[in-house]
This record gives sequence, C-alpha cells and structure tokens, in this order.
Amino acid sequence: MAYSKYAIGEIILVVIGILIALQINNWNANRIEHKETNNYLRNLKEALNNDIESLQSSITFNKTRLKGLFYILDHSNLNTQAFTEIEWIDFSKNDSMNTIWKGAFPDSLNPEFTYLAFSMIGRGFGSASFNKSVINELYSTGSFTNIQNQTLKTKIGDYYSFLSQRLEGYAIEEHEEWANETTRFLRDNYGIFTLDVSDLENPMEKLKGQKDVENQLRYLALEVNYHCIWATTAKSYAMDLVISIEEYLKQ
Repeated sequence: MAYSKYAIGEIILVVIGILIALQINNWNANRIEHKETNNYLRNLKEALNNDIESLQSSITFNKTRLKGLFYILDHSNLNTQAFTEIEWIDFSKNDSMNTIWKGAFPDSLNPEFTYLAFSMIGRGFGSASFNKSVINELYSTGSFTNIQNQTLKTKIGDYYSFLSQRLEGYAIEEHEEWANETTRFLRDNYGIFTLDVSDLENPMEKLKGQKDVENQLRYLALEVNYHCIWATTAKSYAMDLVISIEEYLKQ
C-alpha cells in the first residue's frame, strides 16, 4: 500500500515536471515569436519612413508638373479655372525641398520655367517607389498573425491596399498613358517636342486659343492632381502607421 502511494506520488511529480517543461517551452516559443514579430515591425517602420520620403518627392515633383500645366494654359490664353467639383492640391507655392525648381514659381513668362513645364508633361507618375519586402515577409512567415493589436493590423492592411489601388499597377499605367498621349498630341498637331522646346522662343504662341489643347492639358492636369492627392493621402497613412508601430513596440 505504501509502495503504491509512493509510485503514484512519483507519477504525479513526473506529470507536473512534464507540464512545467511544456509551459516553459511554450513560453520560450511565444517569447521568440514576439521578438521576431517586433523585429519585423521595426524593419517595417524603416520601410515606411522610406516610403514617406519617396511619396514626398513624388508630391513635390507632381506639384511642379501641375503648376507647369496651368502656366502653359495661362500663357496660351486658355482656361485655367480648376474643376470646382473636386479637391485640388495647393500648387501656388513651391516646396522648399524642391530640387527641380528653386524659389517661387513664376507667373510671368519665364524661359527656364517654360522649358521645364513642357519637359515634365510626359514624365511618368510612378516616381514613388515602395519597399514591400518587409510586409511580404511579415505575411509569409505568419508573423502578421502574431501582432496583438487588431487596430494596428487593420492600419497595415489599409495602407498597402491603398497603395495597390491608387499608386501602383493599372492606376499608374492609366495616368501615364494619358501623359504619353498628350506629348504625341502636341508633337503631331503642333510640332512641339515637349522634351526639348529650346528651339522655340515661345512655344505657347502656337497653342493660343486652341480648344483641343485646352481640353488635353486640363485633363492631364486633372490626372496629375489626382496623383498628388492620392500620394498625400498615402503619406498621411504611412506617418500614422509609423506612430502606431512605435506605440506598439513600447508595450
């Protein structure tokens, strides 16, 4: 009888030891997963900061482009009134970090800005580049599911979904096709090669009063404006996401 009690006691101790070992293993596994997830989030924050810089460069570039389109419209005696039913980005003032054009944007005729304005007509919209290697790894390794904050997970998903819908793929290709169409239109109909108008003293003289030019340039201005608005929105999302990640990492 005493032996049976002793044997049962030994078995209980062994079971308790196993349970403790399993709990320690689970704790270690959770600790490792938590550490890995936080490392991914730190890397994601760095990628987002790079996105923010890239988006700001794209905004500055396309604001200059937008100013150039309205500059051409103005000096061609064409309609410069913005479409009132949509939101327009403020392109009246130049950004201090603009490396394309230094100082205030000119309103009066300026040969250098004329050259710049025409050369930017056919430039691509895809000037912002996004590093998705970290978010892809976060998903593929399953670490995304280990984030213990649903709001943060939603913000991450919303940001990258917005990029895909507005600033990548078909959305960019459609905008760029109209820009290319505009350069072909000016070349074929008015003999203006937008990449280099240095041989023309005032290329806007050829465009004065031309309604087809007005329609073409105003529609391109609309496309450029949309891109600026979407890039500004994405930048705001990214900045908010960086703050949310920092707060999560402090926990």
